[in-house]
Amino acid sequence: MFAALGFMSPASRGTLIIGMLIFYMILGIAAGYVAVRLWRTIGCGDKKGWVSVSWKVACCFPGIAFFILTTLNFLLWGSHSTGAIPFSLFVVLIFMWFCISVPLTLVGGYFGAKAPHIEYPVRTNQIPREIPAQKYPSWLLVFGAGTLPFGTLFIELFFIMSSIWMGRVYYVFGFLLIVFILLVVVCAEVSLVLTYMHLCVEDWKWWWKSFFASGSVAIYIFLYSVNYLIFELKSLSGPVSEALYLGYSLLMALAIMFAMGSVGFLSSFWFVHYLFSSVKLD
Repeated sequence: MFAALGFMSPASRGTLIIGMLIFYMILGIAAGYVAVRLWRTIGCGDKKGWVSVSWKVACCFPGIAFFILTTLNFLLWGSHSTGAIPFSLFVVLIFMWFCISVPLTLVGGYFGAKAPHIEYPVRTNQIPREIPAQKYPSWLLVFGAGTLPFGTLFIELFFIMSSIWMGRVYYVFGFLLIVFILLVVVCAEVSLVLTYMHLCVEDWKWWWKSFFASGSVAIYIFLYSVNYLIFELKSLSGPVSEALYLGYSLLMALAIMFAMGSVGFLSSFWFVHYLFSSVKLD
């Protein structure tokens, strides 16, 4: 968004990366707040354990990213490559993680624990209703739903991959912003439709299915990355370069899965809440 508005030059990739790191740390407040408030909603207002939830939020994705980066760096150190990340930079990243991001996430979790939890619009039964037998596996439909969001992204994905791996400068951030907005809208719509289909067949276990319905676009993005490696990046030499490419592609796919899965779940949560709040029960 900032690059599309002209605040960051696309020719200076370091500025973009620093901007992403800073905003990721600052938005830890929002992450902790939303996570703890949703956790309290599921737990019917119980405040105990919000510190543990905030810690998990602060350490989940950064921990995965740190593990992937460390593994790839050991490969680069083992091959005596000059592209390895210096140890001092690892120390700086750990300092930013535990001294800035984690405390801000705990602050957001504190405010989430103080905020009122979201009330259910109807009373729920203590005994869960039995789900009828389905004609087809619901998870098959969930993972197949990722093809629709991928259809809005795959053309632009080629230019993004060329900019990252082929050294080409990427300038069309305004168009990329439009594609990103379309991706968010399509992910929300796909998750809403599948959630409604599950409710129509009396399948009330929609929570994780709504997450993976839109988050499954990451599977197709990773498969596209493998296709790009085979047919476009023929200049890569050696297994270390290929492992480096696949590692960063996996990290990118996981980030997209968490982001788009959250969009799908939050939109489905709002939809179900609105749907049942319109139902009049005596």
